[in-house]
Amino acid sequence: MGKIENGINGGFTGSVGAVTGYYLNGKWVIRSKRRKSIKNKTGSADQKACRSRFTIMQTFLSPIVAFIRIGFNLESKKRMMTAHNVAKSYNMLNAQNAAGEIDYAAVRLSFGKLTGAEDVQLEHDDVGVHFSWKDNSNGNHARKYDQVMLMAYDVDNKTAFFETSGARRFKERDSLEIPSFYKGKTFHTWMAFISDDRMEISMSSYCGSFVF
Repeated sequence: MGKIENGINGGFTGSVGAVTGYYLNGKWVIRSKRRKSIKNKTGSADQKACRSRFTIMQTFLSPIVAFIRIGFNLESKKRMMTAHNVAKSYNMLNAQNAAGEIDYAAVRLSFGKLTGAEDVQLEHDDVGVHFSWKDNSNGNHARKYDQVMLMAYDVDNKTAFFETSGARRFKERDSLEIPSFYKGKTFHTWMAFISDDRMEISMSSYCGSFVF
């Protein structure tokens, strides 16, 4: 619906049929509505490839959104974007090739400048997966009480087990329980640290994969 401005001799704003009116640089302007071309609807080869990469990354991140919302929370506030969109943008750029294949070792599930994990070791048994690391707080009391964030993700079956408020950095060990139902499944793992006040976070570290 259009709206007449300044009486019958004036211009109009809005749409009437196939015509749109608006005020631009001191003049009333009208133009016909743009129609989507068949090419834009179907997409070029490059557009299709981009859409495919987007869908693959979207599918990868969807089961772990709760983790991502914490992991990319601080960076999302700086960029004024959602945490999910920041994570997707970063990982499409840094952990995905042109064919859409994801390099799990390059994936980041958290983003920040806090000191990350060192000397990470991974073990697993019938109960779950056990992470150990070196206490690298180096006498810094605040860093000593940073909490670990852990992720074990069965990418093929889109199943994840994670912890966002785990053991303190100085404890040097924490675990994720995995139900016996998932025996034989392959899990990829990541870990990060977050400060006690939630105002600092580290970049996540890829810890490798294992068959449960």
